[in-house]
Amino acid sequence: MKKTILLLLLFIAFSCKNTNNDKSEIAPNETAPVESNESAADKESDINRYDNINNLEEPVDTSKTNSGAGEISGRYLKQGELDEACNCYCIEVSLTGNSEFCLQPDRMYINVRFEKTGNGYDAFYVSPSSRNKDKNLPWEDFSKKDAIASLKATNDGLKLDWIGFKINGQIATDYAIFGKKTLEGNFTKN
Repeated sequence: MKKTILLLLLFIAFSCKNTNNDKSEIAPNETAPVESNESAADKESDINRYDNINNLEEPVDTSKTNSGAGEISGRYLKQGELDEACNCYCIEVSLTGNSEFCLQPDRMYINVRFEKTGNGYDAFYVSPSSRNKDKNLPWEDFSKKDAIASLKATNDGLKLDWIGFKINGQIATDYAIFGKKTLEGNFTKN
């Protein structure tokens, strides 16, 4: 891809400088003819431009950035629950910072971050929340690179699918139930 971009930029740059009516094409390994009235400074500028093109970094994939922060941000209550105080059966989605998930009422809370995917968002474990009272879990072993849940927008809110914690790339089956009851399901914007 870099070579294609490089060739395209070189072709455009030299096509603009070539003011004579020569219609011959430039082969990929050749350089365009340079007009004789071009100054040494212009030639140096072209050389520097060529060197900069060679040093271009790979394009940045922006599909996983949080540029659409307004898309799903807000507070959601799990359908069928009467947790207006948002003690456990609700989620606060913030795409610009960490959010908190309740895994067990009045006992287990974690901080999560969201990342946009092709058809929704993934939630990633960040750390135990300051409200967490369960200190006996192997928090430091849980992956921060593997999604623990996925969210998709629905007509009236969100659908959350709980995946669970992973340790060394495998679902931590001993801890898979945490979050399943409180988080998995449909949520309505509160």
